[in-house]
Amino acid sequence: MIENNRLKSIHYGLTSVDFKDVEKKLAKQKQFLENVYIRNKITNSIIPLKNGVVSPYHSPERYYGSIQQRVSALVEFAQNKALKPIFMTITLPSEYHPKKQKNGKLVDNPKYNGMEAKEANQELTKRFAKLRHDRSIKELSNDNRVYFRVTEPHEDGTPHLHVLMFVPSDSVDKIVMAFERIFRSRKNERKANDIQTIETDIKNSTAYIMKYINKVLPLSKKEKLSQKEKYLNAWYSKHKITRFYSSRTLAPLEVYKLIHNHYSLLELTYVKKSGSLAIYRDVETQKIMEILEDGEYLYIRDTNIELLSTLTASHSTDYAKPDIYELYALADVPEELELCG
Repeated sequence: MIENNRLKSIHYGLTSVDFKDVEKKLAKQKQFLENVYIRNKITNSIIPLKNGVVSPYHSPERYYGSIQQRVSALVEFAQNKALKPIFMTITLPSEYHPKKQKNGKLVDNPKYNGMEAKEANQELTKRFAKLRHDRSIKELSNDNRVYFRVTEPHEDGTPHLHVLMFVPSDSVDKIVMAFERIFRSRKNERKANDIQTIETDIKNSTAYIMKYINKVLPLSKKEKLSQKEKYLNAWYSKHKITRFYSSRTLAPLEVYKLIHNHYSLLELTYVKKSGSLAIYRDVETQKIMEILEDGEYLYIRDTNIELLSTLTASHSTDYAKPDIYELYALADVPEELELCG
């Protein structure tokens, strides 16, 4: 009986064992961040590595701020070009769901194909890509197809998408027709269920998408989470699923992180599009070494930086490769970018 309880799904398809495994992984990453420092070999100044981390798990407030900034910049960019918002929800058909609703309860789905959430998310991405590659969208220039998407799990752990897209007003009807053809036509009934939705009457586009961002980032808004909110956070870590992606409309984050003291994200986007920004990389490592605007230096890479660790040799292998955080250009550590794609 105890073994059955351990394997019973609690929330989002995760068992208590899954949750504890995620907790252990995040605890190791936290210990790494708290015991590694960045030292300037010239000035001997030391900065805790955790101070430079932007992560939904280890610095959720900082991460949430960066998401807000990106959404605001995307929306303002779209509004400056008089683009119109479209909101879509895209789900997977029944066979991707381990559970189904029956009399208000989740029960086993006999049609389930056995696909885990990570693979189901890849399938969902392919379906969204099919729409992005449709002529109605692909014929638009990059600056005229702006989007931000949120991945969220159903209660049974199957992912679905919420997408806020901005396009020229004369493309809205074409894209709606493409959406209907790809996701709702009788020909595709077996491939796409009837939970697909698309809306074009959007009054406040920022509030529209932020509602879903707030929902999937509970750690950023409060300290005492419910059990369900804790499992929601663990779902992303367990399956290594990225919460947010956006179109590559704005300036690259790796550039913005280095010169954010000079420009807002939107300002840097316009500067980069003007062609006045020169970015020089190391030929072998592809690391950014210098950034200039019209011949004036904005950034020069500091090569006098090293990482110091207070971890013992026996612990170093456990904590050397955290995989779910991003650094604000303080040091070269493995990162998993959860902001754009």
